[in-house]
Amino acid sequence: MFLTKLAFKNLVRHRNRTLITALIIAFAIFFFILMDSLIGGMTEMSYENIIEYEASHLQVVSHEYREEEDELPLKNLLTVDEQLIGVVKRVAGYQASLAELNFQARLNDGTNELPVIGKGVNPDKLLDVFELQDKFVEGSIFSSGEYKAVMGKRLADLLKLKQGDYITLLVKDKNETFNTIDVEISGLLHTGNPKVNSSIVYLPLNIAQQALNVDNQVSKLIVRLENKDLAEISGHLLAENLKTLDNNLEVIFWGDLEAVSVAGAKQMGNQMILAIILLIAAIAIINTVILAALERMKEIGMMKAMGLQRKEIIYTFVLESTGIGMLGGLIGLLLGGIAVWIFSIYGIDWGAMIGTDMSAFGVPIIGKMYGVWNLGAFLLVFGFGVFVSLLSSILPAYWAASKDPVEAIYHQ
Repeated sequence: MFLTKLAFKNLVRHRNRTLITALIIAFAIFFFILMDSLIGGMTEMSYENIIEYEASHLQVVSHEYREEEDELPLKNLLTVDEQLIGVVKRVAGYQASLAELNFQARLNDGTNELPVIGKGVNPDKLLDVFELQDKFVEGSIFSSGEYKAVMGKRLADLLKLKQGDYITLLVKDKNETFNTIDVEISGLLHTGNPKVNSSIVYLPLNIAQQALNVDNQVSKLIVRLENKDLAEISGHLLAENLKTLDNNLEVIFWGDLEAVSVAGAKQMGNQMILAIILLIAAIAIINTVILAALERMKEIGMMKAMGLQRKEIIYTFVLESTGIGMLGGLIGLLLGGIAVWIFSIYGIDWGAMIGTDMSAFGVPIIGKMYGVWNLGAFLLVFGFGVFVSLLSSILPAYWAASKDPVEAIYHQ
């Protein structure tokens, strides 16, 4: 008990050193918590933007189409009939479904031309599956059978187009024959997904099917569930049920999509950055604690001269360093918690700060980025700070406690 009291008295007696070391630990913990929150928020928002505006929760396609999906082929397509819809509607958490025909196109305004992704859709189903209803900045959705289209505001700005202008989509049909689709722009969208804003043109499904000569076939059937957590269970059940209907059908989970895989790969890279931050913090903590030990060689020599055994000196020194680690950890948790609270409510608009949105760096987010709470990170980094403080004090304390008392007292 005496040694424990002595250790904590030393924390107060050497308060300047204690405070400086604790603040170094606190800063490392604060910075880690803040970065973890922002990176977690960025990843979560990336997933949400992909789900809400581009892919939804489940997709039904043919095996052959899945293998060539990146090329947007017009072969190995899907026929959506009442029987297929009936099977899909029976999955747990079902909310809506959308038959989608994807194709490559060249967007021409009479002067300029850009490559785009065309999507033939049912307008009502489109708004049921994707959160696009409130994302129109000009005009509105078209009706089935109308020679009209909807595109992203950014894509329209590139060609200086506006609602009411006419555009031409140059396409190749199923037989590799060139065709054109002339449509009027009925509405412009601005979402949190840069791909939707700058690469996609929506038009009525029946117009697209007619121009591409694919009869009543579509590329895929997109399914929206109550939430993304149901995707894996409902997807497996749907896949089993579809086998009784057609063995050639495949169910794609939102987490298996290429866009999500890219976001996941970036998350792994971000975790490496966090690991480097922890490593740098550990080096700073170890350096500070070792210097503090060397500065106190005379004090350690006096303790030995007074009859304290080596293990008692080591225990005192380690306990003192652990106390500093805990103090720094608590300060870091407090500052980190305040920062996460601020960023989770108010967010940060990197686009306004650096003059361009995050999509320029491959992040599918436009607008503000928000932090997220990760209690696991709080516990992990607090334990890390205390453990490093404890570990870094053992070797210098052992070394100092092993020295001759006279040599230690006169150590320079």
